[in-house]
Amino acid sequence: MPKCKICKEPFVKIRPIQPTCKNFDCMVAYANKIANNKLKRNKQEEKRKWNAEKVVLREKIKTLSDYLKDLQTNINAIVRLIDKGCGCICTDSTNGKKNAGHYRSVQSHPTIRFHLDNIHLQSEHSNTYRSGDTLRYQAGLKKVYGEDYFEFVNSLSLIQPIQLGKEEVKEKIAIAKEIIKELKSNDLTYNFKERIELRKIYNEKLGIYTLNQ
Repeated sequence: MPKCKICKEPFVKIRPIQPTCKNFDCMVAYANKIANNKLKRNKQEEKRKWNAEKVVLREKIKTLSDYLKDLQTNINAIVRLIDKGCGCICTDSTNGKKNAGHYRSVQSHPTIRFHLDNIHLQSEHSNTYRSGDTLRYQAGLKKVYGEDYFEFVNSLSLIQPIQLGKEEVKEKIAIAKEIIKELKSNDLTYNFKERIELRKIYNEKLGIYTLNQ
């Protein structure tokens, strides 16, 4: 025998589709349950539609500056994944929070703000509280990667200014996200030669500086 959806007691069906027994309270309770479930589904669907609409609206009002910030966030994520397991470029310390620290700052050299060779894993202390810790950053580049690589990083400041439009930046963000996905899937740590090579490969894939190198 079927059991009532509310009181769970066995009952004899009068109709083929009968969820509850003939008890009036059970029938009312079941009807309320169905109505509440429908209301809940409707609210969830409305919330889903509104969230999707908000995404579209946010995209519409985003400025070029907003997209550049998004690109920087994704570029920084790439750096953290390439340098995963490394110490701070300035101090070699593995303690504390790590940033993706620019050798040439975004403010002083905005053109190379997205260049992967200009960004390395750096402690928040060196990056924020020591204003980039430039002298120790230089020493770290030489110690970890060698004098030739340091000279190459220094030469990046000679790259001519570039102009990226909103659609170009959106395209670069999509590429950066693909790179992040790839690095996360690989889940590896790399030696210094591999880190240099990965920066070269992903700089080319991003295509921001291809014509300037």
